[in-house]
Amino acid sequence: VHEAGHTFEPKAKAPTPGSADFCLVAARPLAEVCASLAANGVAVEVGPVERIGARGPMMSVYFRDPDGNLVEISWYNR
Repeated sequence: VHEAGHTFEPKAKAPTPGSADFCLVAARPLAEVCASLAANGVAVEVGPVERIGARGPMMSVYFRDPDGNLVEISWYNR
């Protein structure tokens, strides 16, 4: 959920009313996630960046799936 009137980056390639984004929570540190993404030819678009999630502060990376959808992977350092 994003507040109306405020820009959030990164965002969906073609944001439309009713569209959704999602976040996967990693069980391993983001350095390992980023290494795996790079090894598989996936370019990180943004991150790692600090965000606030449902369980508090987290680190996130963002990339696009083959269809251009935005994917976020986050890690809570706890």
